[in-house]
Amino acid sequence: MSRWKFGKFEAEVDFTDADFMDALEEAQKELADRSMEIPKVGKKSDIIRAQVGCFAQFFDHIFGPGTSEKMYEGRASLELAIQSAESFSRFGEQEGRRMDDSYSKYYVNRNRQQRRSSPKGQSHNR
Repeated sequence: MSRWKFGKFEAEVDFTDADFMDALEEAQKELADRSMEIPKVGKKSDIIRAQVGCFAQFFDHIFGPGTSEKMYEGRASLELAIQSAESFSRFGEQEGRRMDDSYSKYYVNRNRQQRRSSPKGQSHNR
């Protein structure tokens, strides 16, 4: 578990928690679905508000109501919304690498061919 921070918002995030991953997966699906509903024509300000709203709903779904308000400080800035999504994505990638490094010592990654060619840990190619 690590802390992720963006703007005035800060939270403990645990990508190994099944409940958190459920919320994240639901939020990702909602983001994809809702982004398809964004108007393609019209006032630019309305389009930007709709885009920011997608990201706001994403973070509010994961971390609870009011999260996006803290993150964006009441602004409807697409740049802030994109920065928050990129920051969260980078954080997830870093946590994934950290977990892989941590857990890699607990399993042997050998495929069937490697096991067959190396009975009892010895190689045929000596």
